[in-house]
Amino acid sequence: MKKYPAFIIIAHWLTAVLLVINALLGFQLEEVAEHEGITPETFGYFRTHALIGAAILVITLIRWFVKFKNRDRLPELEYYGDWHKKLVNGIHALIYLLLILVPLTGIINMYQAGVFGVCFGKPFPEEVYLSESLTEIHETLVKLLFALVAAHVAGVISYILKTKENILKRMCLLAK
Repeated sequence: MKKYPAFIIIAHWLTAVLLVINALLGFQLEEVAEHEGITPETFGYFRTHALIGAAILVITLIRWFVKFKNRDRLPELEYYGDWHKKLVNGIHALIYLLLILVPLTGIINMYQAGVFGVCFGKPFPEEVYLSESLTEIHETLVKLLFALVAAHVAGVISYILKTKENILKRMCLLAK
């Protein structure tokens, strides 16, 4: 069975782990923002969330570039038909798009709130207000991303059950 290059495999699973960690941190941030707001004392949580989001963005862009450069050498899936190929490719494309848009909306919201520069040593502003509309967009995109990831996982499981081919081996370093 043809496997993905090691970098793509590592980037795939690292992104998955970082997404889960950042989602859990994001849930905590909702509580902090609602009760305490963004203060110098609570900013560490926001900075950590933002840095993980930025890491996801960078990993995604590099991963996309590596996949694009190696597209002729990547493993190909045996599709059930044209509809299946469009569905699989559409879900993958939307996941990549959201892995870019989610961090960008978070970064833009931090920038408009005046705290983006704090990550780089600027003083903490007197007052900090996250944009409600940008926060809502960010949270909606996160929900959509996780729905698509769930569809991706369900698709992998469905494919394995239907074809008896363990395609997970293509995305695992140690599998033979």
